[in-house]
Amino acid sequence: MSNSTEFHPKVVAVVLTWNDIDMTARCIDSLLATGYPGLGIVVVDNGSNPPGCPILKQRFPSIEPVQLPENLGFTGGCNRGLTRAMELGADHIFLLNNDTIVEQKAIERLVEAMEAMPEVGLASAVLLRPGAEKRIGFLHCKISRDSLHQERLHENELLSDIHQKIYEVDFVPACAVMFRPQALNAVGLFDETLFTNWEDYDLCCRLVDGGWRIITVGTAEVVHAHGQTTGRNSPFITYLFTRNRLICLFRYGKFGAMLRQSPQILREFHWQVRDYGWTNWPAHRAFVRGVIDFLLGVRGKGHLPADRRDRVKQDAPSKTAESPASRPG
Repeated sequence: MSNSTEFHPKVVAVVLTWNDIDMTARCIDSLLATGYPGLGIVVVDNGSNPPGCPILKQRFPSIEPVQLPENLGFTGGCNRGLTRAMELGADHIFLLNNDTIVEQKAIERLVEAMEAMPEVGLASAVLLRPGAEKRIGFLHCKISRDSLHQERLHENELLSDIHQKIYEVDFVPACAVMFRPQALNAVGLFDETLFTNWEDYDLCCRLVDGGWRIITVGTAEVVHAHGQTTGRNSPFITYLFTRNRLICLFRYGKFGAMLRQSPQILREFHWQVRDYGWTNWPAHRAFVRGVIDFLLGVRGKGHLPADRRDRVKQDAPSKTAESPASRPG
């Protein structure tokens, strides 16, 4: 795709931001530095105070701003951006967390993979941890729908030539992902009743069930600083993670298999509690509220705690099947 005369599918990147101009600006800078021909960039500001789009538009005149008057969560904010990208005629939509840095060839590699595989509805970049070493944050995983246990493969390994291939998967976190608009038109956008957390798992399940393939492209590199907006174990995230996890478990799991997998399901919740801390009472209350609201059918923001701070140091590495928490929602 280096020849200036050859055809380049139209890519529109969508970046969602909330109360963080500097981090979003670094993400936009990295997108522009890729040099991808005709790249469009939609920036959705999710009700920041002060509004972020006027500031970013002044710095980056070429962006397409979408200023929302209130916070619609990760799901609502992303859906407004995805819709705008489709209105702009995107052949591929590159959805990014604002705490990502896109390496120069990432867009080109994702486009090449999707153009070669028309049955692919969603392609993820390989996510790298911040730092001089290229340590893998996400590349490949296996998930059981009946327990939502997630086995991440190659996590924390140094990226090398052996990883630079295409992996077919059933799930990718929505941190740096490229959508085919036809796939979104077929299965729908993010479920806004989830607000944030597990919305990417839900959409991946719908894509797979709709006959679309999902891949990770090991040659497309994106650095991701996880948990920069809402923390990893804050009451805010604990509530949504707990409630939405139960929603997805009962939405896509098979009841008989779930009963057989109940010891594993209980272990998953045990690991979650251990991660946020046994004496973290605000997170305990958020956990219980999440279970109650799942049972009562409360959706959307529900009884969402305002506290987005991580109060307790993690006692052990996380084993939870996390849905990325670094969400401007």
